[in-house]
Amino acid sequence: MEVCEICTEEVTKDEMLAMPCGHQFCLDCWRGFAEVTLERGPTCVATTCPQAGCNEIVTEEEISVASPHLLPSFNNYQLRSFVDMNDLTRWCPGPGCTRIAIMRGGGVADSIQVPVECTSCSTEFCLKCGEEPHSPTNCLELARWNEKCKNESETANWILANTKPCPRCSSRIEKNQGCNHMACQQCKNEFCWICLGNWADHGANTGGYYKCNKYDPSGDSTTDNSDAAKAKRELDRYLHYYKRYHAHSEAQKFAKRQLRDTEAKMVLLQESTDNSTWTDVEFLKAATEQLVECRRVLKYTYSYAYYMTDISKKMHKERFEHHQEMLERFTENLSELSEQPIADMDRTDVVNQTRVVDLFLRNILQYVEDGMEED
Repeated sequence: MEVCEICTEEVTKDEMLAMPCGHQFCLDCWRGFAEVTLERGPTCVATTCPQAGCNEIVTEEEISVASPHLLPSFNNYQLRSFVDMNDLTRWCPGPGCTRIAIMRGGGVADSIQVPVECTSCSTEFCLKCGEEPHSPTNCLELARWNEKCKNESETANWILANTKPCPRCSSRIEKNQGCNHMACQQCKNEFCWICLGNWADHGANTGGYYKCNKYDPSGDSTTDNSDAAKAKRELDRYLHYYKRYHAHSEAQKFAKRQLRDTEAKMVLLQESTDNSTWTDVEFLKAATEQLVECRRVLKYTYSYAYYMTDISKKMHKERFEHHQEMLERFTENLSELSEQPIADMDRTDVVNQTRVVDLFLRNILQYVEDGMEED
């Protein structure tokens, strides 16, 4: 007969279960201990020997003998703990998805992000932080940016209303599409949604670029060094980047809605064109997918630019802003083309613009990846 170290009852040797540390207890006490342990949830995987002061970890071996019916739950908690504690694994954030992404090979620590796509639900996310792919902003900057946006949300939401006044006649205008090219129904004025400037100043035909992407502190009272003035300047700078981040975020959502409706539009386009095949209209889906990606990248170029505060790298920032404004300009062009009525849509124009936009997208990402150095 053996004596249980918990209940002090005498039981046969077959009714005892010993830990590798040498402490042994009867199966009845083990069953009660296992049930209480599993009730603690994921922390149960760190449970130690019932003997006071002993640090021997309870494993599936003890659970399988004492309470076999609890083993599946215990194994699930072990898996959750492994994934949560391992930098090379992450749960897919897709709604209801239970797949796990595993990073193979090195390079995680030094990379801006590790984008992956779930093979089950097609959710795209960053393996390092679990957020959506966010290049060129790295995970640390993204966390700081998200925290700042959360803290500044009341002010930003108050300033960023859903409508804006026409800069010519002051009529309130609602933005309900992805393009930033606005046309006032009241006075026919064409302007930029982001900066409210004349849209004619935003095209290559005037010799200019999409210039409202740069923060211009010239309107600030830079000579006032009071705490209040400094706080206002910082808020103005933040709002400059946040407004553009927000605008591209909303345009990204619109492009995603467009993408969901693209197949129906492709059917209409095919039916309206003689001898057209499905392959002939797939350009529309490719263009919309390109818009979704461009809006996402452009969104994060503004969180990235917000943290470019090193004065010694002013030239690098100017080059970055040049890449940024070129991508914005051609993304706006593609957005306008993709929103045209079916009857006015030109396949060649859309295909060519999609290729150009993709080129500028790769350019800005490569520029950041190369450390913002150019030959």
